[in-house]
Amino acid sequence: MRLVVRALGLALIATVAILGCAGPPPAPKAITIKTFAFTPATIEVAKGTTVTWTNEDAVAHTVTTGVAPPTFPPLPSGASPTPAPSLNSGDGRVNSGRIEPTKTFSFTFNEAGTFNYFCGVHPRMVATITVK
Repeated sequence: MRLVVRALGLALIATVAILGCAGPPPAPKAITIKTFAFTPATIEVAKGTTVTWTNEDAVAHTVTTGVAPPTFPPLPSGASPTPAPSLNSGDGRVNSGRIEPTKTFSFTFNEAGTFNYFCGVHPRMVATITVK
């Protein structure tokens, strides 16, 4: 019986030591969407970080990873020379859908890499998150 109690005690001590070394989760990061821009436009975070975007504009935006579709100036008639990007554009890794004014969107980055993202409604809005 003593052997079992000692083994359980050692296992408990080892578990606490391992969990203690892991440390707290990374602090969340905030990105503001204002005046048709992501601020900051470039950030670096640790794996496991949750990033929250807050839309402070009066119109809806998206957070869509991938390469933004090309944009061109309007034609003299006011018509667009290319179709508007779809809200389903991007690489599918992160797609917030429409973030309405005053609303937020959060995503936890559990994979290392560089995440270029843009607004699916306004593809000139671009930014980058590097996850290490």
